[in-house]
Amino acid sequence: MKKMKAVLAVLITAGILAGCAGRGGTSTFEPKSSGIFVTDAGTFSTATVETYDSQDYYSEEEWKSFLEENVAAYNAEHGEGAVTLQSCSLKEGTASMIFDYATGSDLAQFTAIYEDTANQVNSIDIIPVAQALEEAGAAGTIFIKTADGKTASTDEIAKKTDYHVVAVDGGPIKIQTEGKIMYTSDGVKLNSSFIAELSEGKNYIIFK
Repeated sequence: MKKMKAVLAVLITAGILAGCAGRGGTSTFEPKSSGIFVTDAGTFSTATVETYDSQDYYSEEEWKSFLEENVAAYNAEHGEGAVTLQSCSLKEGTASMIFDYATGSDLAQFTAIYEDTANQVNSIDIIPVAQALEEAGAAGTIFIKTADGKTASTDEIAKKTDYHVVAVDGGPIKIQTEGKIMYTSDGVKLNSSFIAELSEGKNYIIFK
């Protein structure tokens, strides 16, 4: 674990998250920098994209083996499939790795253990629209309609029972959703129809 932390510590986080719009108003996860991806099915992935000095680094095979060992160590304690290494590469001074998670809790724990500060949150979950409205109401949080930037009424959002809500505590963080973002809690910044930049604290993203 210490070895992985030391490796990550010498890397420099790059740019902003980038995704490609797909057919039917959805996005695909093709990251050019670090961020979290949330799918319509409620699954989570993280991408960590960083620059490195090739003189102080692994070969790509050694890097992949190193990451797989850390995934195996985590899964040994939390269950097979809790975290999966989807892909990794070292190319032209850029290291990239994408992990898939069984739950938001696994994402929060894994990124904390290995100090992936670009993707680290206290918690991240997919929750029903009604639950998001209840929590937001208790905290005095308001929602913004992304189409026009105006405040959205509770009644309006309550009708969108087929929408997905990402509830995030932590940050700052960038999140990409598979579906188009329709509403956010106040203070969330949109980088595109699918990518949001969240400040520290409790935030909500509601997407199709």
